[in-house]
Amino acid sequence: MNRATAMTSSLALPKRRLLCGLATALAFCGVARAEWPNKPIHLVVPYAAGGGVDNVARIVAPLLAAKLGQPVIIDNKPGANANIGSEFAARAAPDGYTFLIGATFIAVNRAAMTGLGYDAQKDFAPVARLARSPAILIVSAASPVRNVAELVAYANAHPDQASYAVVGSASANNAIFVRNTRIPAVQVLYKGGAQAMPDLIAGRVLFMTTTASEALPLVRSGKLRALAVTGTERMKDLPDVPTMAQAGVPNLTAVGWWGLLAPARTPAAVNEKLAAAILDVVRQPAVVAAMDGLGIVAAPLGVHDFSRFYADELKFYDDATREFDLRQKQELQ
Repeated sequence: MNRATAMTSSLALPKRRLLCGLATALAFCGVARAEWPNKPIHLVVPYAAGGGVDNVARIVAPLLAAKLGQPVIIDNKPGANANIGSEFAARAAPDGYTFLIGATFIAVNRAAMTGLGYDAQKDFAPVARLARSPAILIVSAASPVRNVAELVAYANAHPDQASYAVVGSASANNAIFVRNTRIPAVQVLYKGGAQAMPDLIAGRVLFMTTTASEALPLVRSGKLRALAVTGTERMKDLPDVPTMAQAGVPNLTAVGWWGLLAPARTPAAVNEKLAAAILDVVRQPAVVAAMDGLGIVAAPLGVHDFSRFYADELKFYDDATREFDLRQKQELQ
């Protein structure tokens, strides 16, 4: 072997070792990823137990655990308009074991709040949509108010009693309702719907617009009265309750949604596998029936369709914030 050949061979050896090392590492990563999940998965719910987001999580979690063969643990982390739990999930290791049960709030907060410690667009990867539902405008069953027109008249006649409960002070539905009806209502902030309901039932706050999952059971039990629903059509569970537009309140056609979000940089293969499991779970008759019982429509979307839907929601609430001046309203309250 001449000197040139020997030199070429000696230079090639480290290169071969590097390539072999990379191949081994990639093979190891492939095996590790293929074994996902191999430990409990945590679903972060950024609200207190018993609210709309928590209800959906608890319907899905047991069947998802059975499907994946690992425990699925619900971590309730309420506070700061759902931003404590959301930031926690956004900053979690992107290893496929921590996810956020997100909902409409995340698009609203991004559009209407400043100084958040995370960005709903950059710091999360959409995994799967679970469900959708209109919001319901509700008052206590003991209230003299029986329709939207009477609510507006009562609030104007009794401004000292014109308060409304909010979970997340940047709530678009509540803000748009107050703005469009021009009532002198004062916002009362709660960490979750479960905390707001006793005050609403007792009449300590006048009204609330919230998800059907929170409102419908109490409407059915006779503790609350439904005045109107968002969306473009009436709810099948409340056929006599008009839409907001039918009740004379425009620009309230948006419905709520629930979905699973992963920390950015979570492996795409993990998100796809989890999405496939979720779609299978959400389509099961028992889950559809459980959601229907809460006034929620099972509406599964996989990674790609949910990603497009999520982008549209972020834009919609960003546009609504500018149109209805919600950011200024949030800062003033």
